[in-house]
Amino acid sequence: MKSYFTVRELAVMAVLSSTSALINGYLPIKSIAQTLGIPGPASGIALLGGIIFVFWIALAYKIIRKKYTAIVTALLIAAFCLLMRPWYGIITPEWFGIYAVIALLSMGISIELIKRRFINGGLGNVLCLIITWIAIGIHTGIWAEPIFATAMIIIGFISGCAGVFLAELF
Repeated sequence: MKSYFTVRELAVMAVLSSTSALINGYLPIKSIAQTLGIPGPASGIALLGGIIFVFWIALAYKIIRKKYTAIVTALLIAAFCLLMRPWYGIITPEWFGIYAVIALLSMGISIELIKRRFINGGLGNVLCLIITWIAIGIHTGIWAEPIFATAMIIIGFISGCAGVFLAELF
């Protein structure tokens, strides 16, 4: 049985997704957001999700040019992020990491299916942000402050659009 993706294509997705996960794991995103006065939770996704996640997914999709590339890359990012540490450090319930999979999968689907350039990344980043907010809120009681939520969604949309724009330039 022949694989849909070649070894080279899988390697490209693995390298790009692991790079994304490493940036997410080691860039002091929370500190950057706090320094800029952007309130949490998940302010890093709003501010930098376009560079941390969207760029790498869109770049894989642009390089490989095959259906499902963005989705598989997004799922690999979730897997690598969860191998490094729990999603947002939340360990109860034990299955909280499924939200990372759902959030990043929604981003990959958006980038894959929405054919309007840049909007796909903006919407994907916003979906990831909102899913993460809901998950954190339900399980920790920490919710995005409504007064800042609209601004964070706008920032997240712009960040996601910028991620696709950068992938297009690359």
